[in-house]
Amino acid sequence: MLAMPARREGMEISQTDGQDHAVVSLPGGRYLRLGRDAALLLADLDGTRCREEVLAQWSAEVGEDSAVQLLEKLCALGLLEDPDGPPPVRERAFVYRKPLSFQFTLVRPRRLTGVLRVVGGVLARRPFPQVYLALLAAGAVAVAVGHRGLAHAVSTQVSLGTVFQVWAAMLAVGAVHELGHATALARFGGRPRRIGVMLFYLVPAFFCDVSAGWKLADRGQRVRVALSGVVVNAGVAAAAAIAAALSEGETAAFWWLLTCYNVISTVFNLLPFVKLDGYLALMGRVDVPFLRDKAIGDARGWLGRVLYGHPRDEKRLDRPWAVPFGLAAMAFPVAWMGFLLTRILIVPSILSWGIAGAVLWLLLVTVAAGRLLYTTARIAFPRRGQGLRASRGRRLLGLGVVAAAAGALLFAVPVDGAATAGYVVLDGRPVLAMPTSGGAVDAVHPGETVQLRSVGMIGRPVVATAVVDSPPSAPVQVPSAAFSAVKGGSGHTVAVLYRLREVHGHPLPGGGRATVDTGTTTLAGRLADTYLLPPLRLLTGLG
Repeated sequence: MLAMPARREGMEISQTDGQDHAVVSLPGGRYLRLGRDAALLLADLDGTRCREEVLAQWSAEVGEDSAVQLLEKLCALGLLEDPDGPPPVRERAFVYRKPLSFQFTLVRPRRLTGVLRVVGGVLARRPFPQVYLALLAAGAVAVAVGHRGLAHAVSTQVSLGTVFQVWAAMLAVGAVHELGHATALARFGGRPRRIGVMLFYLVPAFFCDVSAGWKLADRGQRVRVALSGVVVNAGVAAAAAIAAALSEGETAAFWWLLTCYNVISTVFNLLPFVKLDGYLALMGRVDVPFLRDKAIGDARGWLGRVLYGHPRDEKRLDRPWAVPFGLAAMAFPVAWMGFLLTRILIVPSILSWGIAGAVLWLLLVTVAAGRLLYTTARIAFPRRGQGLRASRGRRLLGLGVVAAAAGALLFAVPVDGAATAGYVVLDGRPVLAMPTSGGAVDAVHPGETVQLRSVGMIGRPVVATAVVDSPPSAPVQVPSAAFSAVKGGSGHTVAVLYRLREVHGHPLPGGGRATVDTGTTTLAGRLADTYLLPPLRLLTGLG
């Protein structure tokens, strides 16, 4: 224990009247919530008195045992100066946040706080809220009137210029989204700490550190700070829908895509299972810091008790929905990786990047599988001090049961097999085109059903069906644009061709995606065909 206890330099202690706790702001950007007595003791430690003098004074206030415990707690939390300990944590530009977020600070908007506070005050006054609600209503009407144009824009190819325009617009909207958080926080008296860019579950995005919102005593204000970003996205979506309804051609496609991407961004940000706006709003509303971590801890404890016989552990979150919420938060990273691979980085698009695409694909699969295995191991074998544990034999028995159930699910449950390809139109007839690099050439046989799809930035609806009518041809070059949502590409892809018969529907003249029904397989086979074999085929072919 330190001889002359003193609080670390650079921290701020915020105590609100009527509250039984205080919020401590640390130089490294973290916030801690302390009880009233602990916060008062921390504020009193200026390094001018020895430990015995401090304990003598505070023993009269809270009792000798409580005074000793409070001082030890402050020391354990690293809130006191320690000449022999590690140096104080400084604010760094690059920060890693668990479970999978890499943040790089671009701006520390301390000097902008006053300006943002004025802007927030103006936007909160009439007539701006009423204008915003009218904008949302007009946007909803525009979507209802122009829904056919919307469906066409998201499910057909667009020009490369439109793609870049949409990306640039979403980049600008992302920046304004974060400024929305900063403006709301400044309006309620807080100070945004950092604004920057990040990789969030391997997806690039902006971020704004509004952890100072914990210093707001009003829970409603915390919720409004958390949701002010999606207010921006919803407003942009409504305005874009109105512009799309008044436009035609490629211009309308741009506005409709901007509408959809902002709606998707709004929905994704509202998911409470990841540390985004919806989670921050929920955490601020229930007034429980580290809500996700506590719920995941309770979910792991429940699974450990059910599967491995661990003794009942003390609940970390006293809410009836803690375990279901924790289970959903645990499952999200793996589910997101699967969605990222199958709906965004789709075969054969990513494999057209060659060996780099195959390596990236396998890296994402490895991260998702590693996360799943790590979570399983943490449940079966919790670290010491992180929960009660059953005997080793009981845990091994539980692992055996889990492995047997997983094996039965993977190898005994039949699922429909499918192979992803494309199609091109030759001499007025659609022809199935299976890329040789990463494609499942050996999985396609005559007589199998094929769904011919349109290729869009978001939607891929079925436009026709057909049946495979021939074995594969010799490898030939086909336009790569047939596999892409971007029209007008000049590249080519090496593929084998299959004739098709019994074509029903309206195949697109420029070609598109195709899905081949390859019969029944096991879940393990389907997962391997979807996630492992395409990049491995490509790497093997290159090797």
